[in-house]
Amino acid sequence: MQPVFQKIEANINHSFYVEQVKFQYFPNPLQFHPEIEILYVIHGSGTRFVGDSVDRFGPGELVMIGQNVPHLWYSDEKYIKGNSNLFSEVIFILFKKEIFGEQFWQLPESKSILKLFQLSQRGIKLTGKTRIEVSSLMRSISSSVGFNRITNLLSMLEIIATKKDYHVLASPIVQNTINESDSERLNKVYKYVINNSQQEITLEKVASIASLSTPSFCRYFKKRTNKTFVQLLNEIRISHACRLLMEEDFPVERICFICGYTNVSYFIKQFKRITGLTPLGYKKKYAD
Repeated sequence: MQPVFQKIEANINHSFYVEQVKFQYFPNPLQFHPEIEILYVIHGSGTRFVGDSVDRFGPGELVMIGQNVPHLWYSDEKYIKGNSNLFSEVIFILFKKEIFGEQFWQLPESKSILKLFQLSQRGIKLTGKTRIEVSSLMRSISSSVGFNRITNLLSMLEIIATKKDYHVLASPIVQNTINESDSERLNKVYKYVINNSQQEITLEKVASIASLSTPSFCRYFKKRTNKTFVQLLNEIRISHACRLLMEEDFPVERICFICGYTNVSYFIKQFKRITGLTPLGYKKKYAD
């Protein structure tokens, strides 16, 4: 497994990294890197972790993630199982603030972008017309050459910074609180929970996967992720429930049990706490 710190190989012909790539499923473990990342999902779906945020992602997702913020995209099981008709495709940009030069950041015109970089430390999901404009620029920048690469990137950042058509994903993050050992351990926990969220999951079992005693695991997990394990489990289960509400015509009671809950009232309470809506309210607002 790759380490949590991801080193991006420099290209002497470009000041920042851009790639459009197809793959069966998202391969990366929990990671962070010193580059700011903008990622546009063309195809694919699954669960997204950014800092202490857990949510669904799907086609059209466009996220900006600041320097050294832990993040992970975990594809849905149907991609991992190797369905030949399914594939994932993304465009991503990785760049460092330093590519524009120190004097650039002294200009009054750059202040809004500086504030955007600060906010990106919590992860930003673009919405509305901004998402459409920026996704178009993402497609252009992946094939642009020369100075057009820089002008497209600056245009993209200015649109995001000035239109503010986004919402933040995570709580303020204390950076660099995880290391390579943590990456291995947390990836094992996340993978197990995502793959088994429909079943009963005990703290004892998850602690054993992390090679810790139950009390030690609870303290460890809270310190590293800024949430309890039960909070994570509920977020992953509710994320699964959201997908079912959008894709299937199942009654709420059935979705409750499919997602690993045994009490409908508790399921509805957790659903409303995490999404701000009841399951039926969510379905009415978001389902096709």
